[in-house]
Amino acid sequence: MARFLKNPQLAPGSTGAILPVVPSSAYGDAPVQGLIRFNQNPTGSNYPRIEIYYNGSWQQVAPIGKVQLVIDSLGPGDGVTSVFTMTQAETDPTAVAVFVGGVYQQPTTNYTVSGTQITFTSAPPRGNINPTQIIIIHNINSTSVAA
Repeated sequence: MARFLKNPQLAPGSTGAILPVVPSSAYGDAPVQGLIRFNQNPTGSNYPRIEIYYNGSWQQVAPIGKVQLVIDSLGPGDGVTSVFTMTQAETDPTAVAVFVGGVYQQPTTNYTVSGTQITFTSAPPRGNINPTQIIIIHNINSTSVAA
């Protein structure tokens, strides 16, 4: 007898279901591929999470929690340099917001990231009157719990 979404609670017109709330030690019947649960007390973690049973084990669906924003101020552009070093490694250019002289830069169009390096498609210009400060904000779309 399954206990996972057996009797989902749905309100008329709702787009969500109330998931069963269980501690990590409560598996109920033998879980099968595709079961979903809200684990209120995962082993080794203080943070509850949504899990799906996949390939023989419970996998976290989406990290929950919060992380601090990390802001890099890389100084002004010089019109020549196009590669800069960030304080935090990144693999996804959409995980950061980048501004040059206060102007938002489009991910992959205006820059790419690899590890701690950000590479602009064109070197940020030198500012004559207003400095063209390069600002990078990390963790903008993250809900991961800081390790």
